[in-house]
Amino acid sequence: MIEPSEEQKILLDNLKRAVKEKIAPVAAETDRKGTFNWDIASLFWDLGLFQITLPEEYDGWPQTPCHTLCLCIEEIAKACASSALMLLIQAVGSFPLLSAGNQKQKKKYLPRISQGRELIAYLVTEPAAGSDVQAILSTARRTHGHYILNGRKTFATNGAIAGIYSVLAKTGEKELSFFIVDRQQEGVSIGKIEEKCGFRGSNTAEVILEDVQVPQDNLLGKPGDGFAIAMMDFDMSRPAVAALALGISAGAVSYALDYAMDRITFGKP
Repeated sequence: MIEPSEEQKILLDNLKRAVKEKIAPVAAETDRKGTFNWDIASLFWDLGLFQITLPEEYDGWPQTPCHTLCLCIEEIAKACASSALMLLIQAVGSFPLLSAGNQKQKKKYLPRISQGRELIAYLVTEPAAGSDVQAILSTARRTHGHYILNGRKTFATNGAIAGIYSVLAKTGEKELSFFIVDRQQEGVSIGKIEEKCGFRGSNTAEVILEDVQVPQDNLLGKPGDGFAIAMMDFDMSRPAVAALALGISAGAVSYALDYAMDRITFGKP
């Protein structure tokens, strides 16, 4: 077990207080309504949580950002899984830009994610492609100074509300590439909003790309780098998903214990 640093302990103390006072009291209502809670999103920006994995110049965490992210996700998930997923997907969506973006791209988009308080979604999954990333059918056809994107992305967390997308598409027969796409660009539309058995406070949507003209400057890395970027993203995100599951489990045990201690049966506690 990695012992939290003093800085991490201070962050976690502040987070535990926020979870108790502002997240736990509305968790059941958030799940019942099935709508994204912007108040909690604002809280995460105020606490610096959405900025954890960003570079220091964009208010990021200076040391062990992935470890810090996992600690925070676990703590939030004890009270509200949807809120924990909100934090996780912001990190996942930002990763292609952080790992493969050039300085010009970072200067353009990272301030929007940090100070501008915009959400970023990760558009990889399709009807026939999820864990099998190579099965993606969405295409990015190169033309004069641009790429033309076409395809349908499914189960996109925050897909209907994020302002920025990290989009994986085919740029060749066996070539995948990542692009940064603005949701407001012509040709981007929102399809089905998914109804889920759990994580109902998290927005999950289909995003449709129809002849979306993306500047060549929005290509992250080189053509064909997309698969490697996605695999690195999975390496970063899977420990965070495990932290989410651990938090949910710990929260369930805590609720069960509280109930067991308060329950009256056969006239006895």
